[in-house]
Amino acid sequence: MAVRERKDVALNTELDAIDHQLSHLKILYEKYFSGLERVEPLRERDELRRRIRDLMDTPISNATQRFRFIQVRARAQTLELYWTRNLNMMERGTHPKMRFRADHKAARLPSVDAEPILEPVEETPEEAMLRRRREQFEKEERALRVVYDRYLEARAQCGQTTDLAFDTVRATLRQHVRQVKSQFAVDAVKFRIYVEEGKAKVRAIPVQKAEEGG
Repeated sequence: MAVRERKDVALNTELDAIDHQLSHLKILYEKYFSGLERVEPLRERDELRRRIRDLMDTPISNATQRFRFIQVRARAQTLELYWTRNLNMMERGTHPKMRFRADHKAARLPSVDAEPILEPVEETPEEAMLRRRREQFEKEERALRVVYDRYLEARAQCGQTTDLAFDTVRATLRQHVRQVKSQFAVDAVKFRIYVEEGKAKVRAIPVQKAEEGG
């Protein structure tokens, strides 16, 4: 007779909780992307990552529970990619829902056949917001490129590998920016390159408005 594998009741409870948290976090991010929520749910996202990391370090002997955890982790990874892609589009001002709101408002304006207007046309609030987001994104891209270049220089001086793609480093830096802004309620973040125990590292530092010029 086949031996029935024992299930860990506490593990089942934790898997149920993670599954529920994933669904809840998905709703929170959809609200954030739609503009219904103004604050990104970073705290909930970090908590979810911590719980999954803890389970990755926990040996799971039951095959059914192990398979279920693999499924839950795969779902979390898929959502992580989806959220990151949407956050990048929001930073660029190219998110479909943002563009839809701007296009929808523009479509409601009356159409008038007239001679071409040589004077500049006043921007709608949505168009101005998209322009500012694009300008801010381009400014941040240049700043992140400088941090990336200096970080690689420091790694080279420490004898570390410099085979790091800009896209990978940039994604990590942007994540640090969002975390620091959320945690310290600041509008700006600066990065400091330093060496610790022979390794180059980057630290994100919150900046108050009065400090930005310094």
